[in-house]
Amino acid sequence: MVPYDHPVYQNGRRVLWRGAWRAKGLKKSEARAPAAAAPANGSRSVVANTPPVRSGEYSILVDGEDSCAARLAGELVAALRAQGPQGRVIAGRTSPAALAEAVNSDRADLALAPMDALAGDDKATAEWRERAPYIARLGAETIEIIAPRSVVDVRQLAGRDVGFGVADGAGAATAATLFSHLGVDPKPAFTPLAPALADLAAGKLAAVVAVGAKSSQALADFGKDGRFHLVAIAWTPALQALYAPARLTAKDRPNLIGAGEKIDTLGAPMALIALDAGPSSPRAEQSAALTRSFFEGFGKLLGPDNDASWRDVNLAAVAPWPRLRAAQAWIDLNAASPNASLDAFRAVAKTSALTNGGPGAEDSDRLYDSLMLWRGAGQ
Repeated sequence: MVPYDHPVYQNGRRVLWRGAWRAKGLKKSEARAPAAAAPANGSRSVVANTPPVRSGEYSILVDGEDSCAARLAGELVAALRAQGPQGRVIAGRTSPAALAEAVNSDRADLALAPMDALAGDDKATAEWRERAPYIARLGAETIEIIAPRSVVDVRQLAGRDVGFGVADGAGAATAATLFSHLGVDPKPAFTPLAPALADLAAGKLAAVVAVGAKSSQALADFGKDGRFHLVAIAWTPALQALYAPARLTAKDRPNLIGAGEKIDTLGAPMALIALDAGPSSPRAEQSAALTRSFFEGFGKLLGPDNDASWRDVNLAAVAPWPRLRAAQAWIDLNAASPNASLDAFRAVAKTSALTNGGPGAEDSDRLYDSLMLWRGAGQ
């Protein structure tokens, strides 16, 4: 048995994940032949009366401190350009308060932001959430808590100064939401990541929270003296609606994680959000056209040159936030046909059981269901 290294989509739903097991003797093309490589397979589209955007320009708002979101937005713009729409990325802030301002100012058409801070029913989101529906739930941004090695439990940070990131930024909103759900009340310090790490090294902060800092050079260079590490965050069912489990090793943070050590933490799923695109908004039609271009051209984002997190996206995954009607209708229409890929997955599992000691045929459905739950399709 070897890891299956390419995702399989069928009508907008991922039915086989990179990392699932397949029989050694099967070629990749044989293992995934019954499935389409992209979510659409020629079926009717939700926006049948709305052609793909061919003129004008749209913009995507991302947090200026979130390099991961900026990269995803750039790749999304490039993929949509092949479908016709012409777009650009705007750096700003994507906390709930900042997005509320963006909805009311027509500053951007779309936004990329973590969903955890948006999912509550507080005053920061209640007044505008229907006007900013999400199009799709995307991959999760890893949350990292960097602290001295004397801090071994996140609860030790209660009442202490902790770097949250830039005020009104997505990272700060995620940090505040996370600690609230963990029942821990630190004192937030609103400082960009690089100076916050300097303050941590100088003993001015007890910890620093970094969100989506996978490619941060400042964090990659930090901790070479061995004084600091990553604090584990346990995933529990109570966090399921907002976060996904994640695990980091020395390969990810060699200065902060020891060889052979594994640190469990959380990921904050992101979302592609349509700004001011509620059902009665004139902008809903443009958002519907962009949605069609995004969904039907999604396969272009799965190339090796793009961020690997695109391969973890299940377009049908739900989130505790209103979805754009056009997006939900597209998913409903394209999920109606028989699931040939699931049948192929069962066949591979049965073959593996008979020839390679792999999972038994009776386990194939359970394995499939667990994979769907793990990636958020059933949430």
